[in-house]
Amino acid sequence: MQTRLRETALRLVLSTAICLSFGALRPAHAADNLPAPSPADAGPAIDGFRTAKFGMNEVQLRNAIISDLKVSASAITKTENQLQRTTVLSVQVPDLVPQGGTATVSYFLGYQTHRLIQVNIIWSPEIDPKTTPMMLYQDGESLQQYFASEDFPANRSTGNIATPNGILLFRATDSTGNAVLLILSGSMTKNQKDNTTALSPTTLTLAYAADALHPDVFQLPRGSF
Repeated sequence: MQTRLRETALRLVLSTAICLSFGALRPAHAADNLPAPSPADAGPAIDGFRTAKFGMNEVQLRNAIISDLKVSASAITKTENQLQRTTVLSVQVPDLVPQGGTATVSYFLGYQTHRLIQVNIIWSPEIDPKTTPMMLYQDGESLQQYFASEDFPANRSTGNIATPNGILLFRATDSTGNAVLLILSGSMTKNQKDNTTALSPTTLTLAYAADALHPDVFQLPRGSF
């Protein structure tokens, strides 16, 4: 029971952090300030994860999860994100990346629309104790190479960016403002001798978001306080 509670808490904390990261990372990259690409160079569409498409309602989403991940209906856990006031459907999936450990895949239904707005996929020893730092590095590299080969326009993608607690391995937006984000995070250790910093990864997060700069989550209205 305690393990299940820790896993739920981890999903909620990380989901909030990743949702905020999509917007927080934007000002640091001039790519997002450039004009929208023409249809000829728009690149791939980011419309969800596998057959779970942004805009699906809960019934459609559950059917997509069962079909995509080959799980039973009872394997899907439903929770509420109290901060964002979104509904979250989660399932644990072994070897989503071959030999990459068990991941938790979480699907977020919007606060107002109650339709799919975001998908987070998380690998961590908190989810699968057999997950090692090397596995996280390898999974991250495999996914980074995968997205790098997807032909996102240079003005819509970036990667290998240091963050306060890890590395932004990849980030891209499509012509509609949907985004994909891949982050390897953990604890940073500084070597005083050569002034270098090393990352000991504890979490790999892959997230897809619809209209990343205007998420359908609860926010206090401007001027209300």
